[in-house]
Amino acid sequence: MTLSGNASPGDLEGTDVAFEEGPRLAALHRYGVLDTLPEPQFDGLVRLASRVFNLPMALISFVDEHRQWVKASEGVPFSETPRCESFCAHTIAQDGVMVVPDAHLHRQLRTSMVVLDSPFVRSYAGAPLVTPDGHKIGTFCVLSPEPREFSEEEQRLLTSFAELVMTELKLRQAFQDLADTALNDTLTGLPNRVQFRQLLVAACRHAALCGEKVVVGLLDLDGFKLINDTFGHAVGDEVLREVGRRLKEANTAGNTVARLSGDEFVLLLTDVRSAADIRRVTRRLEDRFAAPFMIGGQEVFVRWSLGLSIFPDNAQGPDALLSHADAAMYRVKRAGGGHTMFQARQDQRSPLEIERLGALHRALERGELRVYFQPVVLAETRAVVAHEALLRWARPSGMVSPLDFIPLAESSGLIVPIGRWVLQEAVGALQTGRLQRASVNVSALEVKQPDFVAYLRGLLSESGITPRRLLLELTESSLLEPRFGKVIRELQSLGVRTALDDFGNGYSSLTALSNLPVQVVKIDRSFATRVGEDSAAGRKALEVVRGIVTLAGAYGLPTVAEGVETAGQAELLRAVGCTYLQGYLFGYPAPLD
Repeated sequence: MTLSGNASPGDLEGTDVAFEEGPRLAALHRYGVLDTLPEPQFDGLVRLASRVFNLPMALISFVDEHRQWVKASEGVPFSETPRCESFCAHTIAQDGVMVVPDAHLHRQLRTSMVVLDSPFVRSYAGAPLVTPDGHKIGTFCVLSPEPREFSEEEQRLLTSFAELVMTELKLRQAFQDLADTALNDTLTGLPNRVQFRQLLVAACRHAALCGEKVVVGLLDLDGFKLINDTFGHAVGDEVLREVGRRLKEANTAGNTVARLSGDEFVLLLTDVRSAADIRRVTRRLEDRFAAPFMIGGQEVFVRWSLGLSIFPDNAQGPDALLSHADAAMYRVKRAGGGHTMFQARQDQRSPLEIERLGALHRALERGELRVYFQPVVLAETRAVVAHEALLRWARPSGMVSPLDFIPLAESSGLIVPIGRWVLQEAVGALQTGRLQRASVNVSALEVKQPDFVAYLRGLLSESGITPRRLLLELTESSLLEPRFGKVIRELQSLGVRTALDDFGNGYSSLTALSNLPVQVVKIDRSFATRVGEDSAAGRKALEVVRGIVTLAGAYGLPTVAEGVETAGQAELLRAVGCTYLQGYLFGYPAPLD
């Protein structure tokens, strides 16, 4: 490391060494950090530096072609300055830390606007932010309105702060890369099911506020299995890529095309004001698919079936909209293909769902529902500190997967009485001392009930347990619902803790912790299951977990990593700072007895 020492009074020309600006700017833009919102990890670093150096000002800035842009600052009244006025522009043009003990004595800097006007900078020390390939993209600097010397030890410390910023940028980039992978279909490059659902939720919220409509279209290729069986899966993949391309061409910029799975695609139409608008889209689809696909030197025509549902006419929830579009699609497929709108009288639940829903109504009184508990352990010692309550349905014909009956319970409203029964079982286990602490998943529909808090208050009062022994796990969508804010605050006043479940499964999670009243963060199991893999995805997953732990730690929140199945995963997750671990490695969900 080269330390510049103190710059000579009145002479900084010597620091303006030649360097290639094009590659440096390209390196800066690769991080995608310019003009982004504040992030707690960077804000925390400048606050810490201000205290360590006992100076009123500290900032992290990036030097663009014409400006210095401030990502995080403490005591600095500006968010950007012209590059020609910037101290930091000189810092990135030299090696090591640049120190200015008194700006009034420097020929170039004494006329800078930050010297002559607020914040009236007199002394400055800045360490460049250096990328792995050696490009200086910005600085970490501390400033004062008083003259000041900076020792070599202080310069080394400032360099360490700059290295921490680069580490955070690397984590941020790794998280974004993993998010892109998690939210896009690898074959077609289209949004996948997870991203589509996020877009659909946002579109419905906007439409509800503006009094507009949203159309969901589920499209399935007819006879695609025959293409795979005849020409092979590699050719089938090429066909799917071409289908995705034609679907995008047939839709306007305001619409979304996503791939759900296999040969199933979905459309999100937001520029719809009448049936004529829908017809224009379907006509463009027909035109794009009128041309044959060239497969193995021969022409093959690909047909499709499309089912459509409308928000808010047919449904107001994303899952119901997709379900209705799916029902309409299968109806038109049975009729020979084409497209049709959802019609409530014709599109009912499948016979299996109807039978299963009827049985679910009687499951509680028949004693078929079970509460299983899975241990949560302290990462450092592997001691069991809590259990999560998990609902199971044991029918005479066999176990029914929660993935099959929980959505039925939610769509029918049965989740409310069932959820209260689960709470009773969990509180009962706490009351008898069989559990030390328990966590229970609570759906948005349960929280929406007017008497939810009153019911929980009565349950806790009757049991006599300490409320902090109970943890309610809520999804981010529930916590972000404005009307639930009062309920969450009332839960906190009861002393009941709340946890943000499935953290990292979504864009808004990155900023959620600064706004949500939670005491625990549960990391989505999709990350833990990849940790330990000897692959790029495995390494990225570990870095993302590390970033989540750092982010949660900035708010003093413990983390729970779910889905831990191997000792190697457990050790890696412990090493990056996870507070608690949960998964099959420590115990399968099971009845208490």
